[in-house]
Amino acid sequence: MAAAVNSPWYLEILLALFCGLRKGEIIGLKADDIDFQTETVHIQRQITSNPIINKGSSDIEEYIVEEKQPKTANSDRILKLPSEIVEELREREELIDKWKVKCGSDYHDNGYISCQENGLPHATSAMNNALSKMCKRNGLPHITVHGLRHMYATILLEQGVSLVKISALLGHSSVNTTFEYYCDQMDENNRIMAFMNNTFVPEENVS
Repeated sequence: MAAAVNSPWYLEILLALFCGLRKGEIIGLKADDIDFQTETVHIQRQITSNPIINKGSSDIEEYIVEEKQPKTANSDRILKLPSEIVEELREREELIDKWKVKCGSDYHDNGYISCQENGLPHATSAMNNALSKMCKRNGLPHITVHGLRHMYATILLEQGVSLVKISALLGHSSVNTTFEYYCDQMDENNRIMAFMNNTFVPEENVS
């Protein structure tokens, strides 16, 4: 976290590590998904990168970034936000307002919270690339967005949060999916410092 705090990706890292969001869910977040009054976020879409194949060939011409529905029905969910993330979201909105003034009519205002300076969504590989550079620069073990999400779930598990709640938080298709991922951790006796609590219990599932 010390290495990440001054990174332009700090908010995104917090969302992965303390809310367990997928990469596509983070990139797909919009300002309208944030309720500052209740300090919650509604996860209701994802950004994916789809290959465009040359006609009559197996070669990939390019990747198109597209907005899609959440990965599973259970992925559409509302989560409580830690106060630090709420503050970072407010700062990000202020930064985006500055980008809008700077870019003027060239700004693509689709409401994205995690975006380029012109408002367009990041490439799906951008966050992992940034994490790789950050880890290398600071002599840290390599980690991905999925790794941060895994850390979030593991910490909750080691703090005694039920598998049902963890599954809901992660937006897994079923509790069985969560069990298959984390059955090994369920057998461990190691405990991690208690810094997660009911703050991270979903407010509700949205169907």
